[in-house]
Amino acid sequence: DVNTSSNNNDGGFLHISGEREGASEPSRDENNTSQLDRMEQMMMRMEEKLATVSSLENRCETLEAKCSSLENLLESTSQSTKEHIDSLHLQLDQNCNSLENRLEAISRSTKEHIDKALKYHEMLIRNQNWEYSAPVYTLNELALADYDDDETNYIYDTSQMLKRNTEALRRGDFPEKNRDIAETGDEGPGICLHIEAGFPYDDCTYDELSPHWREFAAALKDFKPAFDVLPDDSETSITFGNVQLNQEMTQLVKDALMKVPFKLFCFQYSCHFHGGMSTIAAMMDNNKYLQILDVHRILDMDSNDITKLCSAIHRHPSLVDVSISGCFTGSRLGNEMLQTLLRTDGLKLERLGMAENSLTRYRYRTGFNVCALLSNYLAGNPRLKFLDLTDNHFDDGDALLIANALRTNTTLKNLIISGNRVGEPGDSLFRTAVCNESSLNSVADSNHSCMIETEYALDGNESEEREINRANKIYRLLSSRNKTMSNVQHFGDIDVKLLPNVLEAVQNYSNDRDEDIVKELSIVYEIMRCWDKVSHLYIGQSKDNDLL
Repeated sequence: DVNTSSNNNDGGFLHISGEREGASEPSRDENNTSQLDRMEQMMMRMEEKLATVSSLENRCETLEAKCSSLENLLESTSQSTKEHIDSLHLQLDQNCNSLENRLEAISRSTKEHIDKALKYHEMLIRNQNWEYSAPVYTLNELALADYDDDETNYIYDTSQMLKRNTEALRRGDFPEKNRDIAETGDEGPGICLHIEAGFPYDDCTYDELSPHWREFAAALKDFKPAFDVLPDDSETSITFGNVQLNQEMTQLVKDALMKVPFKLFCFQYSCHFHGGMSTIAAMMDNNKYLQILDVHRILDMDSNDITKLCSAIHRHPSLVDVSISGCFTGSRLGNEMLQTLLRTDGLKLERLGMAENSLTRYRYRTGFNVCALLSNYLAGNPRLKFLDLTDNHFDDGDALLIANALRTNTTLKNLIISGNRVGEPGDSLFRTAVCNESSLNSVADSNHSCMIETEYALDGNESEEREINRANKIYRLLSSRNKTMSNVQHFGDIDVKLLPNVLEAVQNYSNDRDEDIVKELSIVYEIMRCWDKVSHLYIGQSKDNDLL
């Protein structure tokens, strides 16, 4: 039944065949489409994978950067840690060295302390069986020995005093001080020998006391360990008051004092003292701890003594306070003493007392005025803080020299010059040196550090602070002038542009502690009302504002 003819119009085989071919084309398109889809999907997956790879590359780059940063941080941290460790090692080494030094110092100090304590106890052990060998007589026994009343009292009092002090030294104790002796300022442990009154009249008296002095000197020489166990800051002292010594006794005491480390040595009222200043100088050379030397009324001194004493003062390493008073009364040697002290460079004294030494008395006879040397010394601002020139022969001319020196001196805190021949002209010179009220500048340039005592204390430098004294004086002058409304008359050529500074100074210098001192507002009011330049200042300011 199949038409195999070639008639295309009727269909037939070819027609059937054609139908089959037409039916296969969509199937190929579908396959192609499917393949394309798959390819697209593959491309998309490839793109996704490429994106993932790109993301991984970015992450790798980030990680590399972080690794590089971490490496740098690690290297920096490692270097910093190494430096810190090195610093810690260095600090530890320093601390260890410091601790070793401290331990060594403590060990050395402890050993020294133990050694000193052992020596002190050895001294006490040695003295357990000691007995006072010098004979001590009663007043009746001495009277029966053909001594008169004065000699009897002197021998009895001196022997009793030496016995008490010797027994205390042998017990390892410092004897109780006699506070009736002239005040020396020492409050620490020390030895004080003070005989109430009387003098030895002949060699028999000295012979009677020699055994007692030998006992005392031997005990004092053995007493050094008691000084050594005291704290380093103890104000140790040895004081001799009204003690009279012949050559033998002086040598005994001198030998005993050679190695005793006292800080204050006071020798008073010893009219009979063999060797005088030379003996004191020798004792000073053997005591590096000495800080204060007080010598009063040691008579019979000569130029050789002065030279030795001044040399000892200059070369002493720790001496800062020297008082030599009443040793040269009626003699030109007082001038020589002060001259020798001041003419040597490097004087380290902070306090100097030269009272009752006839200073400047014999200048017309010798042709030399020691006050000129003293004024030049003070003008050079030395270390001296205290100077006592009481009861000498300074006059108004000397006051002029000293007052001129004080204009430039800023170190001297106290000058005592009472009991001299300084009259009202000299007092006026000192007052001017402390406060020259001729102008505000002269007040400011006055001496603001030294408290001067003539027959009375001069006002002006009551405070220990120079700036406070300076401010008080300036304000006192401003206050005084304000009462007559005359401050601006003294302003002279002061530029009015400094008005704020002037008002500020008034405020800074104000002081209402004294009843006679006016309030600062009163001075401000005077300046603003009476200073004619102030109005010009306002006028000028007004013109400037108009121009604006």
